[in-house]
Amino acid sequence: MPAKKIVISNDAVLLKILENSFFQRDGFDLVLVQDGQTGFQAVEAEAPTLAVFDLALLGDQALECCQEIKQDPLLAATPVLLLLPEKASEALADACWHAGCDAVVHRPLAAERFLDAACGLLGISRRLARRLPADLPLVIVDPKQKKHPAHCVNLHSGGLFLATDILFPVDTGLTLELTLPGSLLPLQISARVAWVNHPEWRKKPTLPCGLGVQFKNPEPVVMATLQELIDSLPASD
Repeated sequence: MPAKKIVISNDAVLLKILENSFFQRDGFDLVLVQDGQTGFQAVEAEAPTLAVFDLALLGDQALECCQEIKQDPLLAATPVLLLLPEKASEALADACWHAGCDAVVHRPLAAERFLDAACGLLGISRRLARRLPADLPLVIVDPKQKKHPAHCVNLHSGGLFLATDILFPVDTGLTLELTLPGSLLPLQISARVAWVNHPEWRKKPTLPCGLGVQFKNPEPVVMATLQELIDSLPASD
C-alpha cells in the first residue's frame, strides 16, 4: 500500500495535534520541512496527500512555496493549507488565497479547527475520522495462519485498536475475523500493524497492551458493513 504523506512545517504544536489524531492512526507519514525551498522539494519528491505551511515560521516563503506548487502542472492538485500568524491582517489572508492555497487556518492553533480544515481538504468526514469506543471480540489470523483471540477497543473508518497480549512488529500483515451482532459468519478484513502499545513502553498510556491496525484496501461490501457499524456507535471526543 503506498504511504500516505503530509508535508508539514516543523512546528511542535502542530505536530502534537497530528500525533493525537486520525492521521496518525490511519498511518500517515509526516515529512517535516524548515523553509519554503525544502517545502517545494518535499512536495515534488514525496507526492503528499496534503501540504501544510506555517507563515509564522516560514513567512513569505510559505506564500512563494504555495504559489510554486500551484503553478506546477504536476503538483497543482496537491491540497495546500496555510497557517496564519496570530492577529494576521486581512491583507495577509488575501495574499494566501492569491497564492492559490486551498484553505487558511488562523492562529492561535485550535486542534478542532485545524483538523476540520485538513479533513475537509482530503474529503474525510470528521465523524469517520474520529476514534469511536467499541467493545467487540474478534480473532487475529497471523501470517502463519495461527489464530489469536483479541478485543476491539476503538474503531474508525481506517482501522482499529486491538487489546491483545500477542504483539507483532509494525507493518506485519494480519487478517481480522470480526463477528458482528446478528451475523453468523465473521467479517474478514485485511490489515497491517501501524503501531504497537507494548507493556513496557506504551505509546498510548490510556490504552491497554495491544496493536493499532490499519485496514488494507477493504472490499466495498466490507467497507459498507464497517460503515454501518461505525454509524451505530456513539460519538466520543
